[in-house]
Amino acid sequence: VDIQHVGSTAVPGLIAKPILDIDIIIDDKRVLPEITKELENLGYTYQGELGIKGRFAFKQNSGYLTITEEKVKWMEHHLYVCYSDSLGLKNHLLFRDALLNDAELVKAYGLLKASLVKENGMMREEYSKRKTDFIIEALKNLGFDESELEEIRKANV
Repeated sequence: VDIQHVGSTAVPGLIAKPILDIDIIIDDKRVLPEITKELENLGYTYQGELGIKGRFAFKQNSGYLTITEEKVKWMEHHLYVCYSDSLGLKNHLLFRDALLNDAELVKAYGLLKASLVKENGMMREEYSKRKTDFIIEALKNLGFDESELEEIRKANV
């Protein structure tokens, strides 16, 4: 098992909503039920793949940590368990790493995100959809093939 901080909050200086994206990575697909049970014991609800094969979403049931007696608030986050060979994980890790290693890519992505946020009435779903073309182009430059890019595009539209 490996745990990775992905998404915009993982990239210093990139505009981001204050929501962490966390991927728990597993090589052995047979441990998913055990991990699901443990996460449910920690206060998460299993939500399934939600349209992205090999990436399983978990929603926090409360704004507070369940493993401490004190009322400690969680930072808002999205938690996923990902198969190590899943396209969703490959997308998260390679895009994050590209941003970490390319200041111009960070700048361009930040400008796009800032312009979308300023649009009147912008909702989270529309915001995500409108970032897709930028992300697809970056992934294409990272060597993703057309079938992978189409699968990612469909998952984000």
